[in-house]
Amino acid sequence: SVTGLLRMSGYSVFQAHDGYAAEELCALLPDIKLLVVNTYGTGIDVGELCRNVRAAKPGFPILHIGMGVPDTLPTDVPSLPEVLSPGSLLLTVEALVTSPRGA
Repeated sequence: SVTGLLRMSGYSVFQAHDGYAAEELCALLPDIKLLVVNTYGTGIDVGELCRNVRAAKPGFPILHIGMGVPDTLPTDVPSLPEVLSPGSLLLTVEALVTSPRGA
């Protein structure tokens, strides 16, 4: 699983039961470095979730993982397929958490 791989790689991972909870975690926990979203099961449109998080934290890094790219996903949010290699996930996460915000 994505969560298990990230934990084994030394990342702390917080799971939210839906997009509203993810938005709340991003607002309440200042040390969160990346939001990973899925297309489905968020309870909120993925694009809206991204915009809401970035309204509070401009330039906040977000990664989308899903079977397709939603039309509402901001164009600067990278998207990986649900079936992905551990290496591609880790490279993408590392690039997103080490790049300057807003860049």
